[in-house]
Amino acid sequence: MRALITGANGLIGANLARELLHAGHQVRAMTRAGSDQSCLQGLPLETVTADVLEPASLAVAMQGCDVVFHTAAAFTYWGWTAKQLETLAVDGTLNVIDAAHRAGVKRVVFTSSSIVLGSSPRPLVRDERCELDDDNAPPYFIAKLNQERKAFEHAAALGVELVAICPTMSMGPHGYRLGPSNGVIVSYLDDHFRSTYPGGCNIVAVNDVARALIIAAEKGTPGERYIAGSENLEWPQVHRIISELCGLDGPHWKANHTTSFLAACAAELSARITSKPPLTTREQAQMVGRYYWYDHQKLAQLGFRPKPARAALAEAISWLAASDHVSRQTRTRLKLSREVYRARAALDERESTIAGAA
Repeated sequence: MRALITGANGLIGANLARELLHAGHQVRAMTRAGSDQSCLQGLPLETVTADVLEPASLAVAMQGCDVVFHTAAAFTYWGWTAKQLETLAVDGTLNVIDAAHRAGVKRVVFTSSSIVLGSSPRPLVRDERCELDDDNAPPYFIAKLNQERKAFEHAAALGVELVAICPTMSMGPHGYRLGPSNGVIVSYLDDHFRSTYPGGCNIVAVNDVARALIIAAEKGTPGERYIAGSENLEWPQVHRIISELCGLDGPHWKANHTTSFLAACAAELSARITSKPPLTTREQAQMVGRYYWYDHQKLAQLGFRPKPARAALAEAISWLAASDHVSRQTRTRLKLSREVYRARAALDERESTIAGAA
């Protein structure tokens, strides 16, 4: 198939491009003018400049495509107003659906989020039937919820086949910037106290999320959403695995809501001084103690087989440790495990295979 990827230079988009190329598909990578495309260099794909908020630019981008993967998004808890998040998530997605309809593209697969399914104060597992029910949810959560609701409604009215993939915490290589998911690893490595906190999350490898998007394009039911996740872990388990993979001790102590909030305030203050995004924010601190646990069995019935969380973390660490996202000072403290080195070797080999297909 010939596929268009919006936001192709993002973490999910860049990995999706690689998975499509590895499967033998033709890829058209769409990015905004002036955006960082370093994560796409060397890949045998076509590039096109367009913006989901500029409908006229989408017509050329979609010409001749069989499927559109809409991954353009702002996954952030810092630097964006609620209105900006809503505009990109909702208006951008509706523009993509409109353009696909006009271009005769039969199917659109878009990246939603597992947070539209809500979270729990206790270790409960949620599935696609659940809904976000938090009145104090961060603006990003609300924007993604509205995106999904309005997108399905609009696509049904136009007769466009729309399928949603709801990734959990996606970690891994190739994104040009450090997002909140990979930021969890960097934040822990930078923390001399090696703090952990209550609650839990579901961790999935970002390349598995990319494979989930392809499965949705080939087998997904229009109008349905599918969770792309892997293992449900409590935060002390996550941080212990990171320590083991990086040759560190810890975690040493468990923060509570108050200490997490104070640490986030300090991080935000530092960000305002340095103009660098904080690794944690007050919005994220509000999530401490909750369980973002999800069940991916619905997608597993279509053939989704994600790797374990430990393997996902090893892949992410193998890429982060060699990137500018980890400081030299932090890097000198790490004693990476063989798992991490094997993960890096596998990533490099796969990258060479994909680039060699040009």
